[in-house]
Amino acid sequence: MKKFSTKTLILMALFAAISIILARFMVIWITQSVRISFGNIPIILASLLLGPVAGGFTGAVADIVGASFFSPFPWYPPLTISPILAGVLPALLKPLLLKRISLLRVYAIILITNLATSIGLTTLLLSQLYGTGYWELLAARAPVALIVTVVEGLLVYLLYRRLIRELQ
Repeated sequence: MKKFSTKTLILMALFAAISIILARFMVIWITQSVRISFGNIPIILASLLLGPVAGGFTGAVADIVGASFFSPFPWYPPLTISPILAGVLPALLKPLLLKRISLLRVYAIILITNLATSIGLTTLLLSQLYGTGYWELLAARAPVALIVTVVEGLLVYLLYRRLIRELQ
C-alpha cells in the first residue's frame, strides 16, 4: 500500500475533524432516522482532492470517532460503510464526470454519491437497525437528502474550486 505524505495525513485529519463538527454538532434532527447534516462535504472534498483511499479513510475516521464520542446514539458499525463510500465514490467518478469543473458536473457526482449512500444504503441499514419498513423510511429520508444534496453540491463546487487553487 502506498504511504500517505505528511501533508495528506494532515489534510485527512482536518477534513475528518470538520466532518465531525458538521455531522455531530451542527445537525438538525427531524426524527431519530432523519437529520439535516453537512458532514459529508469534507469527506467528499477529501475524496476529490486526495483520492479514493484517503477519502475512504477520512469517512471512516469521521464516522467512528464522531459516533463513538459525540453521538446521542451508540455506534452501529454497518453504518460506517456509507461515509467510507462517500469518501471513495467521488474520486472514482472524478475522471468520468469532472474532466472540466462545472457546477453541473459536481452536482452529478454529489447526486450519485448521495443516492448510493445517504438515500440508498444508509436508509436500508437504518430500516434494519430500527425494524422499520425500507420504503416508509425512504419516503421520510429521501426528500431531506435531496435538499441536502442541492446545498452540498453548491458548497462542494465553491470549496473545491478554491481548494484546488490553494493546494497547488
